[in-house]
Amino acid sequence: MGDETQETRQKPPRATRLTLLCRGATASNRLSRLASDEPLLEREWERAERLAPLLPACDAVFCAPEASARETAALFGLHPAIAVPLRDVDYGRWNGLALEDIAAQGPADLQRWLSDPAAAPHGGESFAAARTRCISWLDDQHAVGGHLLAITHAIVLKLVVAHVLDAPLQAIWRTDVEPFGALTLTSDGRRWALRFFGSPLAFA
Repeated sequence: MGDETQETRQKPPRATRLTLLCRGATASNRLSRLASDEPLLEREWERAERLAPLLPACDAVFCAPEASARETAALFGLHPAIAVPLRDVDYGRWNGLALEDIAAQGPADLQRWLSDPAAAPHGGESFAAARTRCISWLDDQHAVGGHLLAITHAIVLKLVVAHVLDAPLQAIWRTDVEPFGALTLTSDGRRWALRFFGSPLAFA
């Protein structure tokens, strides 16, 4: 029994592949507003129909709690578990506003937010805080094994890319993620590595 236990402990962890899929577009995307919990644009139904054949077979599916993420899962015929840590950033009183409107209301607050990832002048959540809860969830998936799919928001993909590449958090401003864009990571049980990042969907 002791030998078997030791042998089991010495087995390498199962490899895990995780694909983070950006949810479809909303009115906020079209109007360049900070995110709010709103439904997808109607055109996304047709786009999802074209992209559905590209989705891989997955061992588990997750999604952020917002309507746009849940609707994206429904477009692909998926039945995900809700992953609250993958929720969108809380932009506080700026939620639903365009950057030009925020600049008109408080240019100093906007500049501080753009330059300091730990700042939350809007009274909501800082990017640093959002990264912490996203990475905590990510680390929990290391030894799960198989191929996981998580539908979330563009900012979550940006935060994860910066983390995996050990880049400064300000790198989120130099990273573009479009609706239905994908990020695929692989884990050997200890660390995540970037396998694919871009659009259109590709999971190979």
